[in-house]
Amino acid sequence: MQFIYGLSKSGISLAKYLNKKNKSFNCWDDDLKVRQRVKKLLKNTKLVNPKKNNLDVYDKIYVSPGISTRKKNFIKTKNYKIKLARDLNLYWHKIINQKLVAVTGTNGKSTTTKLIGEILLNSNLSTFVGGNIGTPLFDSFLNKEKYTHHVIELSSFQLELIKDFNPTVSILLNLSKDHLDRYKNFRDYINQKKKIFSTNGLGFNIISLDDFESMKLFNNKKINNKISFSISNSKADIFYKDNYIYDNYFFNKKRIKIHKISSDLNGIYNYQNILVSYIVSKIFKIHLNIFKKTLTNFIGLPHRNEIIEKNKKFIAINNSKATNVSSTYYSLQNYKDVFLILGGQAKENNFKKLTKLYQNISQAYIYGKSAKLISNQIKLKISVKILQTLEQVIDQIFDEIKNQHKQIIILFAPACTSYDQYKNFEERGMHFIKLIKKYSKNI
Repeated sequence: MQFIYGLSKSGISLAKYLNKKNKSFNCWDDDLKVRQRVKKLLKNTKLVNPKKNNLDVYDKIYVSPGISTRKKNFIKTKNYKIKLARDLNLYWHKIINQKLVAVTGTNGKSTTTKLIGEILLNSNLSTFVGGNIGTPLFDSFLNKEKYTHHVIELSSFQLELIKDFNPTVSILLNLSKDHLDRYKNFRDYINQKKKIFSTNGLGFNIISLDDFESMKLFNNKKINNKISFSISNSKADIFYKDNYIYDNYFFNKKRIKIHKISSDLNGIYNYQNILVSYIVSKIFKIHLNIFKKTLTNFIGLPHRNEIIEKNKKFIAINNSKATNVSSTYYSLQNYKDVFLILGGQAKENNFKKLTKLYQNISQAYIYGKSAKLISNQIKLKISVKILQTLEQVIDQIFDEIKNQHKQIIILFAPACTSYDQYKNFEERGMHFIKLIKKYSKNI
């Protein structure tokens, strides 16, 4: 018998799959409302409190990625290291005869996953796109479609318990400090990320040279079959410069002009996504015209540098997905005269990196649990105003916009998680959109 601990989207998807296969399992979620909802959704499911049950009786314990198995209060079995798994562990063993593209990195994972997925779909390849991007892995087994290709986004949480992972293509976009509230240190976080690499010598390992830690992994001799890419290093196998892709891997110094890309792929931070998508398209022998057309027509994901409203007074940009400092930094690089909104619950303690772009910021507005921490680190170079809630921030901004004589960028890139005041970054982003729509009516 198997046990599912944590009934988020991934846990429910796995439960549905086990039901479909007539596999016996019990499950649990610490949230009463979630348990009540699951009871209605999966009527024959047995809910068993792990604190009152001997988990040694189970063959496998599938733990939601959101639950850390390292916490002292985590329920341990006598052989828990052998029995614990994520849904990824089982999923991986179910798709042996299909092509798998696995994407990770600190920033840009979701956009890259969606872009690669669309290129494959536009090539008439039956492709599942899921994972951390929003669609649970086991949804790929819950419909009648037979996929030939899978493109999945993987977080460090999902990779923690994986072993002998050998995707057709493994991608590492970048590495910067993140989730330090969960891991011992930055090195611990990196160690989880590098579990994405294919180790059997058959899969391609696509690795960035644009940050020190990623370059270090590229130079690791234990990692085989590597392709490097960069937006700054012309020595990379594939690099991007002045709207050209330079390919020194599949060709001998070939230069490819990128004529037109979607506005949702504008910005330096998106060049990595474009390069990686190009490499995958070459690996799967997809026509260059399909790759280029996809770049032109691409529609980005919600809450990722999403332009909400644009007029003579302001441009409002929703990047609620920016839950770490690096993501906010990359967003800031593209704009001037910014009213920057920061705040929430910090995952790291170093916000000083943002002061390098102080000239881009007219004013910073900070709210939430970590407001004082952020303010103390940036206020020497950036003008700061602290408020309690996001609504107070928007109210303040629109009061000040009335007196502005130039177009202002309102950039919502919090650099923190949402958990102090919101359920997730999506709920936070939707609230920001609602507030912008509400207040802009009076401008």
